[in-house]
Amino acid sequence: MKQTFTLGLSKLTKAASLIALFASNATLAESYQSFSSLSYNHNKYTYTSASGNYLSQGERDNTTLFSQYFFDERAALGPLNEFSYINTSSNVYASLNHANSEHTSVNGLWNSDANSSSNDIYLGGQWFFHDFIVGGSYGYSKRKLESFSVYDGENRDYSFDDDDKDISIMLGYLFTDNFLISLGCNEGKRDDDNCGLGAKYNWQLAGSDYIGFEYHVAGDFDDHYLSSQYFFNLGEQSYAKLGVEYNYFTHEYFDNEDYWRVNGSYYYNANTSISAYYGENDFYGVSASYFFNNNYAIEAGYSSAKLDRIDESEGYFFSLSAQF
Repeated sequence: MKQTFTLGLSKLTKAASLIALFASNATLAESYQSFSSLSYNHNKYTYTSASGNYLSQGERDNTTLFSQYFFDERAALGPLNEFSYINTSSNVYASLNHANSEHTSVNGLWNSDANSSSNDIYLGGQWFFHDFIVGGSYGYSKRKLESFSVYDGENRDYSFDDDDKDISIMLGYLFTDNFLISLGCNEGKRDDDNCGLGAKYNWQLAGSDYIGFEYHVAGDFDDHYLSSQYFFNLGEQSYAKLGVEYNYFTHEYFDNEDYWRVNGSYYYNANTSISAYYGENDFYGVSASYFFNNNYAIEAGYSSAKLDRIDESEGYFFSLSAQF
């Protein structure tokens, strides 16, 4: 009897040791329901005409406060800022944005200085009912502009104070947790009414690895957007994400346009990551993110571009975020 008891105790001890070993090597998935961030962005640009008789330059500052709440917990995929490709949880969100800009232009006899500001508020959400999704948003914007111009020695000042409302609705259907289609429309005073179709598909691989695909078409099938991203585990606590985007526009009075961009992120561990992207017109950016703990993070980045009508545009951003 004593020998049987000793043998059973030995087996239990080995089992407990194995459980402790697996627990020490496994990263427990963190789950969150609320996400909030405060971000600041600064951008400046310069344009000079080919003949050299026109110069335009400006700067813009943008501050945004954003918060979103999900009614169900969302589990991190390993990195604390990576979650499932397709969200299936009802949610609500709110956003406040304030922007200031300064612009100067010189064109022969014409000199102009302009200052503008805007304040925007957006409220929205999505509700999942069985496999159906109903979403909507409401936005209110107030803008102010003051322009001080001189043409051939004559003052031609101009100003306006305007506001706008934007309303959008979205209907969607989840065929599975990995396949979503949606239809959305928005209406605003400044922009024509616009509707579009969208689809997302998640090809789930081993563990948390996946390949995601997304496609949107808007307007009278004039605007097409296609993207894909591959998220995968590199071993231990390291992860990587690679992506590609393509946008194609057709115009009634202008040449058609298309843009592309590739991007990638490397997660050294659950808390630390670096990201970069590169696109047409030497459009590139780099950023880094760091979580102080499981709830608070800081992120900063830099971007630059040389567009068709702009010699150079560059900027930087900084953000603080909290998730619980």
